[in-house]
Amino acid sequence: MLLLIAAFSFEFAGLRSCRPCAKAGLRWAATLDLAGDRAILVANGAGRARASAAARAIVSKESVRAVISTGFAGALNPSFLAGDVFVADSVRGDEGEFASRFPAGSLGDVRRGALLTVDRVVQSASAKRELWGQGAQAVDMEASSVAAVARDHGLPFFCIRAISDLAAEDMPVDFDRALRSDGSLSAWSVFGQALRARGSWSGLMRLRRDSAAAARSLGACLRRCEFPLAAGGV
Repeated sequence: MLLLIAAFSFEFAGLRSCRPCAKAGLRWAATLDLAGDRAILVANGAGRARASAAARAIVSKESVRAVISTGFAGALNPSFLAGDVFVADSVRGDEGEFASRFPAGSLGDVRRGALLTVDRVVQSASAKRELWGQGAQAVDMEASSVAAVARDHGLPFFCIRAISDLAAEDMPVDFDRALRSDGSLSAWSVFGQALRARGSWSGLMRLRRDSAAAARSLGACLRRCEFPLAAGGV
């Protein structure tokens, strides 16, 4: 079985024919036939703790042969475009630095490099420039914790994400304020902030469009991926 972990279920929107299934203690889960294997998709909310808990819950009960951190990522590299698929060569966060394998299959044109996992949404272009200066190409909030679980269980780890927001863009609202303690996103908070901040609606519409493009390209890429047990790729 393959285990794919994202923060939110809408990040899996590009994967058709998912079959939702109940998993005790997890916000959302589904199964899917992927790469000739059964895959379980999990979205347990934003943040390292939520992702780590989900990964440990599944690998402790299921026969998992590879772990894939997936979903959206923010661009730090100014050349990255919305919808670009990003395959991490390494993942770095509070848990340490981890190598990430490159999947087999006809992936097409993908971006590659180091991914940085942080504890908060990177809200501004200036903050992204600062992280870009530290050598990371993209940023997320979960991957390093998922990589740590894979390491602890001796499982191959892959990190395949799609770019949903650009390096030069500020977030239209404060998404940290909109995150609930359980890792879910409050739509009321997002919309309420947008009503009070001039110009936020156009930014939200842009982010919605770019996120939809990211979900489509990510789903198409994951359909083409193969996840060998032996280390491979370049």
